[in-house]
Amino acid sequence: MTAFAALRHHWSRHGTLIAGAIVAVVIVLAFATGRLEARKWEPFLLPSTWRFLGEGLLVTLTVAAAALILSLTFGLLLGIARSQLRGPLGWIVSAAIELARATPILAILLIVLIVLLRTGLTQNAVIAGIVGLSIYNSAVIAEIVRAGIDSLPRGEVEAARSLGLSYPQTMRAVVLPQALARMTPALVSQLITLIKDTSLLFIITAPELLSFGRSFYNFYGNLLETYIVIGIIFFAINYPLSRFSRRLETQRPSDERLRIVGEEERAT
Repeated sequence: MTAFAALRHHWSRHGTLIAGAIVAVVIVLAFATGRLEARKWEPFLLPSTWRFLGEGLLVTLTVAAAALILSLTFGLLLGIARSQLRGPLGWIVSAAIELARATPILAILLIVLIVLLRTGLTQNAVIAGIVGLSIYNSAVIAEIVRAGIDSLPRGEVEAARSLGLSYPQTMRAVVLPQALARMTPALVSQLITLIKDTSLLFIITAPELLSFGRSFYNFYGNLLETYIVIGIIFFAINYPLSRFSRRLETQRPSDERLRIVGEEERAT
C-alpha cells in the first residue's frame, strides 16, 4: 500500500470522528461565548416539535421514494437505449440525457413547476418536485446504467446470442444481473444525492422538512439552531447510506468500478 493510499485509508476510518470532534468543540465554544443561547434549544425538548418536524420529514422521504422509483424505471430504460441505439434515435436519447445532466436541478424544478401551473395540470408543488427530481435523476441513473452495461465484456453478450437467446433474454438473464452488481454503489450514492436534493423543494414552496423548519424558526426565533438540527437529521439519514455505498465499492475489483463520463469524454 502506497503512502497516499495508507493516508486515504486512515482518513476514511477516522476522518468522521475527527470532524465530529471539531464540530463538538465549535458548538461548546459557541455556547461558552454566548453565540448559542440555551433557551433557543429548549423547543427541541418538546415532543410536539419532533411531531411537527416529523411531518416535514415524512414529505421529504415520500418525495425521495417516489422520485427514486420513477428515476430507476426511466433511468433503466434510457440507459439501455443509450447503450444500444445508434443513428438519429440514439443521438436524440443521448442529447436528452446530457441536457438533463448539464442543467442545474433547481432550474429543472422551476421549469417543471411553471409548466404545470401554466398548463393547469396541477398546482401541487410536491408533485412538481417529484417530476423535476425524477427528470434529473433519470438522466444520471441512465448514465450509470449505460456505464454498467458497457463495462461488461462484449464476449458474454455475443456468447449469449450465439446460444439462441433473444436480445431481451440476453439483457434480462446475462447483462443486467451482472451490470446491476457493478451499478449498486453508484446507485446508492445517487440515492444520497436525491435525498439531499429534496431540500431544494423549499424554493418552490413544497411543504418538506426545510419548509417546516422555516415555520418553526419563524415562530421560535431560533434560525441557526433549527438549521443545525435539520442538518443533523439529514446527516443521520445519509451517513449510513454513504458508508454502505463505500463498503460496496471497496468490495468490487478496481477494474469493475464504474466511471461515469459525459458525452464529450465518451467520444474521445
